[in-house]
Amino acid sequence: MISPPALSLVIAVFQRPRILELVLQSLEDQTWSDFEVVLADDGTDETVAEVARNWSARCPYPLRHVWQERRGFRKTIIVNRAVQESAGDHLVFIDADCILHHRFLERHAVRRRPRQVLSGRRVMLDSELTGRLTPDDVRRRRIERPSFWWRHAKAHDRRNGIYAPALYGWRGGWSRSYAILGSNFSLSRDSFARVNGYDEAILGRGMEDINLGTRLLNAGCSIRSISQEAIQYHCHHDAEPMPHDAETIRRWRSTAETWTPRGLVKTER
Repeated sequence: MISPPALSLVIAVFQRPRILELVLQSLEDQTWSDFEVVLADDGTDETVAEVARNWSARCPYPLRHVWQERRGFRKTIIVNRAVQESAGDHLVFIDADCILHHRFLERHAVRRRPRQVLSGRRVMLDSELTGRLTPDDVRRRRIERPSFWWRHAKAHDRRNGIYAPALYGWRGGWSRSYAILGSNFSLSRDSFARVNGYDEAILGRGMEDINLGTRLLNAGCSIRSISQEAIQYHCHHDAEPMPHDAETIRRWRSTAETWTPRGLVKTER
């Protein structure tokens, strides 16, 4: 009987197959090897399915592609489905435009604790560098050199690319409630199930991660920074505005809920 992997890496995907190739390339050289990958595809065309087939045939880790029809931004729904089709005890979440440092999975793995959420940050790359990145830049770890991306990142983002594990937890101090970043966080499967995963009533970009983080805190989990360890490099894209009004944002941000009836399981608790 094959044992389940220690980590399940869930990658939220929409279009951009070239960038997805770079992200998958960054998984080939990870120092932590006991993981699987589940692509949570929010309705892309056949180009992403082709990337998934090609990499599944050649990569050393299990890779599955979970797809849903495109009917607007429905990340909450497809990520919950991807989690249900995964097998690892610890879930790591990223977006498919975030290239990973070669120690990214290792740092999420070694810092995991029961009922603790780990949240990192990212280096936001500009459009010029994003446009000329190649698989070789990832394979040879050029992208991990600050000299390679320094002038292509905003000043306040540059600290996110400095690998310094001795600084574990310093961001956010000792509040234990550091905000979740949807492209870089992890937690145990039990903790995700404790709050019934993402609230699938949240459609359209934004608020799904803040709401999840609030409910995890309500459930007694802590959120700790892993910012100087689990490093990722975010490829540039134009951001769409959030479609939510101020009252909706306030309600989802400050919810008193722990369990959502509109999550992994569709039922009141």
